[in-house]
Amino acid sequence: MSDETRSRQMIKQEWFTKAGLSLALFLLVLISFVTFNSVEQFANSSRLVEHTHLVIKQIDQVVSDLKDAEATQRGYLITGDGIFLKAYYDVLARIPGEIATLRGLTYDNPAQRRSIDVFEELTDQKISTLRLGIDALEDRSAFNSDEIAALVGGEGRVLMDQLIEQGALMIMVEEKLLSQRAQQVESKARSTKLWILFGNLLAMVLLLSAFWMILWEIRHRRIAQRAIEKNAAQLELTNKELESFSYSVSHDLRSPLRAIDGYSRIFEEDFADRLDDEGRRLLAVIRASSKKMGQLIDDLLAFSRMGRKPVDSGKVDMNALVDEVWAEVCTSSRTTLPLKKTNLPAAWGDHVLLRQVWMNLLANAVKYSSKKAEQIVEITAKQNEHEVVYTVRDNGVGFDMRFYNKLFGVFQRLHTENEFPGTGVGLAIAQRVIVRHGGRIWADSKPDEYTIFNFSLPKEVVA
Repeated sequence: MSDETRSRQMIKQEWFTKAGLSLALFLLVLISFVTFNSVEQFANSSRLVEHTHLVIKQIDQVVSDLKDAEATQRGYLITGDGIFLKAYYDVLARIPGEIATLRGLTYDNPAQRRSIDVFEELTDQKISTLRLGIDALEDRSAFNSDEIAALVGGEGRVLMDQLIEQGALMIMVEEKLLSQRAQQVESKARSTKLWILFGNLLAMVLLLSAFWMILWEIRHRRIAQRAIEKNAAQLELTNKELESFSYSVSHDLRSPLRAIDGYSRIFEEDFADRLDDEGRRLLAVIRASSKKMGQLIDDLLAFSRMGRKPVDSGKVDMNALVDEVWAEVCTSSRTTLPLKKTNLPAAWGDHVLLRQVWMNLLANAVKYSSKKAEQIVEITAKQNEHEVVYTVRDNGVGFDMRFYNKLFGVFQRLHTENEFPGTGVGLAIAQRVIVRHGGRIWADSKPDEYTIFNFSLPKEVVA
């Protein structure tokens, strides 16, 4: 299996793992929500059941008090004892409040409130009948014994039967509501159980699948890590061999180049009078090419040394370093160009290596903006929690971003040597230095308008 195929498979597996975990989490949250709603519904149903029992109890209490009032009234009519009369009035005093309480308990049930109106009307009639019996006993001249018996017996019994029947009807309505609510609770309980059962089963299946995928991914990541470590070791060995090879080749090439340049110079000095203009031109081309080759070798050696030189990190004062490098660049280019620079935060790195980075970037900025009537080179910086980003901007010739991939390559040039001299190694060295510091370097440009180079450095020592 190729690395690309393995990578695609791992990405796909990781996506399935995340999807499974997300779905399992969603199901668990949904089950929790359903369970919470069910508990709330159970609590509401329990309150409704309790409320129904209170209504039934209140109806029974009113009927019971009316029976007590009738019993105490009869006791008073039979014995004439004031104790029964006092108990009678005590019971009557409670009944209006009990009916008001009953109305409050059934405020949300219009049908039941209409039944309470009828119940209250019957209660008032019953109380009036009981009061007539007491009045008849106290004023025997107005009622004879048969009339008193009729008040106490027939009419009062009919009213009491009607009250009991009305109360039974009201209780029946409440019991019907109670039955309906119980059925609703039972139905919701069944659906909740099914939700919880199947939801938990599905969530467990998803979690187990995700767990298996995670184990699979861990195993394959270990395999990939070992492969990466092996490739890294091989790459490091190859790089060392290449650096050693380039270093050796560079040194081996120096001797013949010096010989070419030396013999060309001797030939020109000794046989100048025998050479025509074309011969002298060709000798000049040979000497210039040998010098160019020598410069390329020097740059190649510098690039090779950058890979072997250890990074000696410390806190670097960027303001002082940039001022020092800028003075040297201006001296080398024989210019007095002013530098626009903001205050640059300090960073951690190797002072010598970072000096080389600034030297390459600032020298390029001056070189590639040299054809502008008014050269502008500007340095700014910004920092976040972990790194500082430095920016070098110039208004030079710029480059086409389509060729960006060549920008940091060794011996890669985006302009001809006739336009701007150089070997094309400076940016490759700058990139190697920044990467070895744990940073990054990138650029942006627009032809004939501007070029911007950015590079980041850590604010603290990279372990």
